[in-house]
Amino acid sequence: MGQTTATLLEIASKLAQDLIQSIREIFVYASANYFRFTILSFLIFWVLFKDRLAHFRIQPRPKTKTKVILREVGFSLSTFVVIGTINWFLNIVLQGRYGLFYDNVYSDISTYGWSYFCLSIFLLLVIDDTYFYWAHRLLHHPQLFRRVHKVHHYSIDPTPFSTYSFHPLEAAILFFGYRLTPSIIPVHNLAISLWLLLTLLNAIVIHLGYEIYPRWFTKSRLTNWKTPSTHHNMHHAKVHGNYGLIFTWWDKLMKTEFPDYQAQVEAVQQRKLTLQKKK
Repeated sequence: MGQTTATLLEIASKLAQDLIQSIREIFVYASANYFRFTILSFLIFWVLFKDRLAHFRIQPRPKTKTKVILREVGFSLSTFVVIGTINWFLNIVLQGRYGLFYDNVYSDISTYGWSYFCLSIFLLLVIDDTYFYWAHRLLHHPQLFRRVHKVHHYSIDPTPFSTYSFHPLEAAILFFGYRLTPSIIPVHNLAISLWLLLTLLNAIVIHLGYEIYPRWFTKSRLTNWKTPSTHHNMHHAKVHGNYGLIFTWWDKLMKTEFPDYQAQVEAVQQRKLTLQKKK
């Protein structure tokens, strides 16, 4: 009996150490990537050059208060705890394998070639956007919105710190997509890293509160399938619509794009030109 108890305590201790290590690794990643980019973009647009870049603002007057920003930072920290915990659990279940279904991660680019490598990054973005759109729609169910997703909507006028400001349950739902997405197709380690970087930068940009995409980008049929900052900013301001993360395809297909979206984008771009000329 004593030996059994000692063995169980040893297993529990090892699991606890692995959990702490997993969470620590996520915070190291967050410090090197998430917080570096969010703090830098916040300082540039919301602090140091806010007057000089005022013509880029989507909502003319900032509405987010300091207490909301601090709350977002707090929820962002809890999000990384959730991510570390899920990684820890999946590592136990999958015995260290990254893919959820099979060992689909390869290390030699020549296995599939450079063409597939580049295509795989685009496919990851498409799969990720699809998962996010439908998960996002689910989170807007009245019960889930009131109890869970409302946390992310504390900011009517989002800042870079809104990016990962999630209720723990929402963090778990959305992060599952980050493990599901690269599990569907064969994928190289570097492709995963680049996809994660691109999705992070995109998420920060659409929460920036400033429209940094040029007018031609939001008007051209060759590029207007990419969500500009205004697209998601309208979602925070009006709530029920514009659910896409990276592309506008699903919103158009499911008719969840705000009817005045194109007019709002054009108004923001026109205001940028008008205010820039006055400067």
